[in-house]
Amino acid sequence: LSISKDVVVSADELTTGRTCVIGQSGSGKSYAVAVICEELAKNNIGFCIIDTEGEYFSLKEKYEILWIGNDDRCNINIEEVDYERLARKSIKDSLPIIFDVSEADAPEEKVGNFLSALYKVESKIKQPYLLIVEEVDKFAPQRGNVIPEIEEISRRGRKRGLGMLIATQRPALVNKNILSQCGNQLVGKLTIKNDLDSVRPFFEDVGSLEKLPGLKPGQFFIQGNFSGPKFIKIRKRETRHKAVTPKIIRRKSKAIKNLDEFKADLLKKTDENIDIEEIRTIGFKPQISEEDAFQRIKKATRKFKFFGKTALVSNLHIVLRPIFSCDIKYLRKRVIGREFLAVHSYFDGVTGNVVYLDKGFSIKFRIKDFLGLTSNDLEIFRIIQKSKKITSAEIAYQIKMSVESVRNSIKSLLKRRLINYKKVGRNKLYFLFTKSKLPKISKLSKAKVESNRLKLKAKKMKSKIEPMDLSTFVRGLDKKADIVSERKVYYPFYKATVVFKKSKKDIVMDALTGKFIKTF
Repeated sequence: LSISKDVVVSADELTTGRTCVIGQSGSGKSYAVAVICEELAKNNIGFCIIDTEGEYFSLKEKYEILWIGNDDRCNINIEEVDYERLARKSIKDSLPIIFDVSEADAPEEKVGNFLSALYKVESKIKQPYLLIVEEVDKFAPQRGNVIPEIEEISRRGRKRGLGMLIATQRPALVNKNILSQCGNQLVGKLTIKNDLDSVRPFFEDVGSLEKLPGLKPGQFFIQGNFSGPKFIKIRKRETRHKAVTPKIIRRKSKAIKNLDEFKADLLKKTDENIDIEEIRTIGFKPQISEEDAFQRIKKATRKFKFFGKTALVSNLHIVLRPIFSCDIKYLRKRVIGREFLAVHSYFDGVTGNVVYLDKGFSIKFRIKDFLGLTSNDLEIFRIIQKSKKITSAEIAYQIKMSVESVRNSIKSLLKRRLINYKKVGRNKLYFLFTKSKLPKISKLSKAKVESNRLKLKAKKMKSKIEPMDLSTFVRGLDKKADIVSERKVYYPFYKATVVFKKSKKDIVMDALTGKFIKTF
């Protein structure tokens, strides 16, 4: 792989080895990583780059790369893709991926879930493949929560053919267990003492280390199993660096062959492939007419990058989404005695999330990760949520449960990546590893919105949530709480496909308020 006029690095060593690219802001670190990506793409070597700043999409100017993210220009939305299918396709077909989390909610969680799928698939396929993690200090900090899969890949990925390249501006902030695994190094300009001290173990020659503060942008010290040791100048990029306008990318991009087939295979499976039919049910009547919905969507396409005035709106139809309307009773302590209170709540029938409907469809609490857990699992999670760091023995003492039962629940929570632990001596201290939190029963309360009998042509989505799952969740919030009545109603959305040349994008709009919905 030709990354410089002076140096050709071993493709095998780079792809399956452990490499770090280090350099402070302005040193050319991201530029160097992009050059490496160009060389990999040029030689048909599969890789995935975790893009935290949304700066690598310009690689698509020249190379066939699948862009996963939240941007309107992305090939596939990050919320819709099936990670395991994506990993399998990328590894088997040597398909390069940009996994863009620059605009994603809970980026650490998404990266962890994708890496878990990548490691699982690669353990079976064992085909050379490179994982590139930009700004690795965000996912594997020296102090704080480290995504376990990054550490696992750094230690055991090589036997599976899974290599890793990490990049950072601040090596002092990167977990040293991971940084120390890097047998190949490209080190650019560094001036901060802590950062220089962090890379000192890489240098046998103190003189080379002392030259780092004086390096110019694009100059790096390279050494390891794949090349060096010597100072080099990174070659010029073949694609534009960072700020490329959408029109330029659109004009010069090389389209991925059979992209529609890729997308169909990689998207999460849904129950929406049901024929449109006349439906009679209970729900909320659309307040936006079909003609008004068409005009609003048409107008909105002008704001979408890559589309514009010439885009076509097709396949406009109503989708009915199931919602559970629930009455909940729970016991509240008073100064003297106790009293039963009642609240009303709406749960999304597809994800289980708590939703509010009084001002249109909106997600209030994301609880889908908790559904399917037992009441004990949820109670233990709540204790860890309150305590921040706690041992299994302390948990068992608080809830008067056997340590063995507590450990069984902890296994379930660890498997779902809701919690993590840190070893202190022989003890394990458990702490939250998710931004999702269990709400209080009182916070679920929301006034009922009047529902009506509906008769309209639409697609009807099937429920993926069972009422029993919701009852278990509610009891997990409060042992004395329970759902006393539940009713399934349907909320309407307009869904359409916007087409421009060979590009397609699904648009979803709330049929009551006219607001566009990103996560559906």
